[in-house]
Amino acid sequence: MSFKLKLFAVVAGLLVVVSGTLFFVRQSQAEKVVNWVTVDAEEFGKVRNELAGKGVFSLQAVEVQAVENGIALLELDESQMEDLSRGMHESFHKCSGFMAHQSREEAVDSIRRLAAVDPRQQFVTYTIDNQTVVNALLAEANEASNRQVIIDLSAFPNRRHNLQGGLDGADWIKNRWTALAAGRSDVSVDYFTHPVATTPQPSVIMTIQGATLPNEIVVVGAHQDSINTSGQTQPAPGADDDASGVSCLTETIRVLMAKNFRPQRTVKFMAYAAEEVGLKGSADIATNFRNQNLNVVGVLQMDMTNYKGTPAYDIVLFQDFVNAPQNTFLQNLITTYQPTLAIGTSSCGYACSDHASWTNKSYPASMPGEATFADTNSVLHTVNDLISRSGNNANHALKFTKLALSYVGELAKSASARKPPVDFDGDSKTDVSIFRPGSGEWWYSKSSNGGNAALTFGTASDRLVPADYTGDGKTDIAFWRPASGFWYVLRSENNTFFSFPFGASTDTPVIGDFDGDGKTDPTVVRPSTNEWFISKTTGGTSIVTFGAAGDLPVPADYDGDGKTDVAIYRPSVGEWWINRSTTNVTYAFQFGTSTDKLVPGDYTGDGKADAAFFRPSTGFWYILRSEDSSFFSFPFGATGDSPSPGDYDGDGKFDPAVFRPSVSTWYVNRTTSGLMIQTFGAAGDVSVPNAFVP
Repeated sequence: MSFKLKLFAVVAGLLVVVSGTLFFVRQSQAEKVVNWVTVDAEEFGKVRNELAGKGVFSLQAVEVQAVENGIALLELDESQMEDLSRGMHESFHKCSGFMAHQSREEAVDSIRRLAAVDPRQQFVTYTIDNQTVVNALLAEANEASNRQVIIDLSAFPNRRHNLQGGLDGADWIKNRWTALAAGRSDVSVDYFTHPVATTPQPSVIMTIQGATLPNEIVVVGAHQDSINTSGQTQPAPGADDDASGVSCLTETIRVLMAKNFRPQRTVKFMAYAAEEVGLKGSADIATNFRNQNLNVVGVLQMDMTNYKGTPAYDIVLFQDFVNAPQNTFLQNLITTYQPTLAIGTSSCGYACSDHASWTNKSYPASMPGEATFADTNSVLHTVNDLISRSGNNANHALKFTKLALSYVGELAKSASARKPPVDFDGDSKTDVSIFRPGSGEWWYSKSSNGGNAALTFGTASDRLVPADYTGDGKTDIAFWRPASGFWYVLRSENNTFFSFPFGASTDTPVIGDFDGDGKTDPTVVRPSTNEWFISKTTGGTSIVTFGAAGDLPVPADYDGDGKTDVAIYRPSVGEWWINRSTTNVTYAFQFGTSTDKLVPGDYTGDGKADAAFFRPSTGFWYILRSEDSSFFSFPFGATGDSPSPGDYDGDGKFDPAVFRPSVSTWYVNRTTSGLMIQTFGAAGDVSVPNAFVP
């Protein structure tokens, strides 16, 4: 029964005593069949006795319907549910400790499903091989952002699932996550509405669509509701339980969006409703997923992350009602990415948090905790669960944010790092840069700190091919020498270089990550035979015949799978021909004329390159949206400018840009911060980003 209904009943009773008495009698009888609950039988016995010792006798009248595999089946009314919740919190410090079900059949099925779960079953192959991407994610995470979310959520007087604060808290989370995902068409944020009998509070789910394995799902969750066991309407700031967990999710989301992370597998972040009163939100979602037979390959629960209750340990991995192989994976992630942290183990019993809902449906789930169960934060579920309990900082929670980032980075993997072109300092932004042919000098302006750098590497007759050949997330200065067919690459890591022969003097050098491993594959196109020779960094050379005489190569990732697609532009008829790497199917369309300059890139932020060109005669840009094949155009530049597109503001979208050689000035139309005008270069210099424009 909701709080509002109870209040109405009291008012009605004051007005009409007789009818009010009948109302309460009938309501009492009805309440007894509201909830079916499963709980550890021994724990229920202890809770019942301890509550009786405190003068609370409601559970004494409860008849245990059945006990199977140590789990008791109960039929409770709302007031008994409240007392069970209170008892579990007080006796065992559990957020829940029991599971609520909508029917007896569902409850019995839950017990039997749990008995059939094999905690040793491995659902997926675990690898740790995405260090470049993950390390960049970890470097972006910060304590202040974690802390602010805890402060904001704990400012709600009470986020209880059936009070207004619970609804307001859900709105806050949805709005915050939606704002963080602005501009990402592959990301959605939705409410998951539960049956009214379960809870009026909706869960919130953010979905980042997987690029190559969209049907394999990675879940990272925390519960949004709070509770005060002294009374439903008492203040329940819930800073540690579980604003801290939601803060880890929110900071993980912020970092993934800031770094333009695109996963191979679909990732879902979930802020569960009504966890404190029987794991209601997560149980409903897990049941829904199982009924659809969705392929969830991993679940990570973030419940209480900011109170370091066990001095000897930084992160505690709970061992019961979890998946053992995934726990080993978590331990390896911590050892790899946070090697200074001490790892402990503990147990928390039946249904101690939302991971249990997923385990119950035979999905692999794990829960890392802030402390051992014996060292649980003693102010949970009280008015004193404030961030001050953790020294007014989120240093401990940040460890869990980094664990979540490494979990997503290594389990969902990245469908290419979506690296912007010409990013010499590795800050995910294209750098203003020039090549000085007379002296063979490269000059670039570091977008990370505003400093300049210069290096001598190459000659006037060399072809510029800057890209990330070593996979460290930074563009390497590089050129191809037509006279010898040699490639020369200056490593960004230490400024040493390596060279190798690949191509002939009449070939056209192009670059791309054709195998999707995060490293650039040296490639040449041979016009005489229309052959593409791709030297894959994963091994071997691929030879693809594609195109005709007079075609121009325009390789890019047009299908968003993290791999560069072989593609050409046919100037004579203004046609684009693209061979999608996902399907190996070629499609063609007309867009442009023979005098246009080709500038394909992801201008809309959907993870797919858009066909695009710059028209020197008018200074107009034309973009063909990959989403729906509609186009838009705008003026930016003048005759004589060198089109030099790239992601100059690091938002994951290409920015139109031109370099004006006559005045050595750059004009960049940034999607997030407007026009940038920067003088950089001298007479005779050439734009490095323009090296990719055929």
